[in-house]
Amino acid sequence: MEKLFLVLSIILIAGTALAEDYLDLNFFIEPKFEHIEMNMVNFLVKNIQNDSIRQENILAGKILAPPQSDSLTVTFLNLVQPFLASPVDYRFYDKNVDFKLLISNIESDSIPIIKNAVIETDSFKVGIFSIYTPDFVVKNKIADHAIFDFDVFDIASQQANLLAKHTDYVIMLSNLSKYIDNDIVKELSVDAVISFDYQKKNNELLSNHLTMFYSILTNQGNYGKLRLTYRDGKIRENWQEIEFDVGND
Repeated sequence: MEKLFLVLSIILIAGTALAEDYLDLNFFIEPKFEHIEMNMVNFLVKNIQNDSIRQENILAGKILAPPQSDSLTVTFLNLVQPFLASPVDYRFYDKNVDFKLLISNIESDSIPIIKNAVIETDSFKVGIFSIYTPDFVVKNKIADHAIFDFDVFDIASQQANLLAKHTDYVIMLSNLSKYIDNDIVKELSVDAVISFDYQKKNNELLSNHLTMFYSILTNQGNYGKLRLTYRDGKIRENWQEIEFDVGND
């Protein structure tokens, strides 16, 4: 009986060691959807699925094609219900927010804003935070109750260090320029920067040789899929750019 128990234990341990775990994070960056396509976009976004892999949708940048009102942007995001959203065409006037608004360097006592989020699978945890560029408040008149913190280096450091303690993989969603992103993460435990700047930049390893930089513009026809695979105690990442056609040309 003892030998049987030992054999079963070895098999269980070996099976656990060989087990794989996956997470897909779908990034819709600067999509600029037409508001008349709202229902079609909602259908398509919610039906990006794989039966065996957990998937979460994240929207950032300009969500709707201009011109748009705060209420229209909020209505759209409330309908689509992304896992997280960091919209730059929302200026905090409409307070009926029923989605997870992720912004690490803006606070408000009138609407719910989360500074970071943690995604858990059976085998690993992913932390994500979002930094808006100071240009956001220079170019836009935002509501008085929204208080912007201009010290993006300090905010990023706080969030990255906090998440690194409690998660296995850290993502910085950034509205800053690629050059500033590179400087920010030099001394931080950030595994990936996902840019929601309005310009497309090259995907590459940043100068710290630890952080991958990814850039995509969904209004050009694709969304970005970051697949994280846990195998043999390590997390491996794979970035894909996948066609996303609303179908209304």
